[in-house]
Amino acid sequence: MSKTKLFFTYLFLFLVPYVLAILLIGTAYNALVIHWSSYWRLLVGATVGAIFMMLLKVIIQQPLGLLVLQKQPGIMRYLGQFFLISHNRPLQIFNLLVDAALSIAGIYFTRLFFSEKFINGSALGWLITGMFLAVMIGSYLAFDVLKMNDHKSA
Repeated sequence: MSKTKLFFTYLFLFLVPYVLAILLIGTAYNALVIHWSSYWRLLVGATVGAIFMMLLKVIIQQPLGLLVLQKQPGIMRYLGQFFLISHNRPLQIFNLLVDAALSIAGIYFTRLFFSEKFINGSALGWLITGMFLAVMIGSYLAFDVLKMNDHKSA
């Protein structure tokens, strides 16, 4: 797989959905909580968001494992290893903490950049549509790597 194709595969299969999932957490939180000045509510939102992100990372372990086996440029190798958390407990804890911090950032930036009408209206639908399209494009780009080996019967 070429470096350019690998970059776009990571971009559409992992990075764009990751950012959209953080915005999805922020949008869902801001749609449910009228004011987020309470640190307790923000901590609960960050915890739920971090657990949600960890569950999403569990789903992508198999395709990511296949992509990590490809020849990669330096930053792509580290990025792939960051998301590949299946057997490394310290990396899982670090990912959980990073996801909690990013969930708080997503809550803040969603409130800052989106209007209340958009948050309570169609924001979730647009974010899910964007996530679906990004994963579809990333899967198309990585089809050769992600497909199962064909076993021909004798």
